[in-house]
Amino acid sequence: ARTGFTFQEIELALQSIIDPYFRGDVFLAFHEEGVELEEVYVTTLADLAGFQFRAGKLLLPFGRQNAKHIEQWAFADTMLVNKYLLGVENLAELATEVSYLFPLPIFLQAQATLSNGDNEASFGGTRKEDLLYQGRLSASVDVGDETTLLVGGSAALGYNDTAPGLSTTLYGGDFLLKWKRKERGVTWQSEYLYRNKTTPDGDVTDGGLYSYVDYRFLRRWHGGVRYDRVGFPEGEIPQEWRLTPVLTFAPSEFSRLRLQYEYDRIETADAAHAAMVQLQFNMGPHGAHAF
Repeated sequence: ARTGFTFQEIELALQSIIDPYFRGDVFLAFHEEGVELEEVYVTTLADLAGFQFRAGKLLLPFGRQNAKHIEQWAFADTMLVNKYLLGVENLAELATEVSYLFPLPIFLQAQATLSNGDNEASFGGTRKEDLLYQGRLSASVDVGDETTLLVGGSAALGYNDTAPGLSTTLYGGDFLLKWKRKERGVTWQSEYLYRNKTTPDGDVTDGGLYSYVDYRFLRRWHGGVRYDRVGFPEGEIPQEWRLTPVLTFAPSEFSRLRLQYEYDRIETADAAHAAMVQLQFNMGPHGAHAF
């Protein structure tokens, strides 16, 4: 945001079992500009033949990155394609969600959400009935004793603000490969997003991808590199690519120090260089993150 110091975020998490039937989660994000209600939702706990329901303000399960909070990121900033197509604040909506876990030897889950469609990056329809419909199918399988593969596909259909009744569709495909042996491990995550937006002047298509590798080479040390590219197919978003190496030191599970460099190139501008140091810390008990 600037040259100098940046107060990125303080997150306050309130999580509790309400009763044998529901769990409540509240995440407040404190920024320099004020306080934001990042997520607040209730989740069913009862056995409903493989179904589970959530309702509230949610980071929608679109792809692998959108639902992650800042402390779960492997880099100090988000991906270019997520910023342009899903927004700086991610695809977060007042929504209701139903998910189904298939009774199979492997992990196979389907998720569907119905939300208001207020996202300004790709949706934001102006009519009262302009809702957003989103779904995701994800699977996971163990490839040996030390390696796990996860793949997923996401889609979203809603309405944009270019004119009443004009729609936007988003599609995404992603995969994650994790290998771990004692104190060493490798994570490879990639994702491609594609958008088709109907405007008064015709359809506009945009797309982009990211791919990163994170290598844990010692107990407290991680090294990684990420490649971002947007603008293919070329549409509203100019062509841009970014290369980001990073080095992370985690003294414990409660703190993290990260050094990151970025080389960023937009087709219509000179290359931009950025270097940043990020400090993260956690106080109090912390629930497990999604795999």
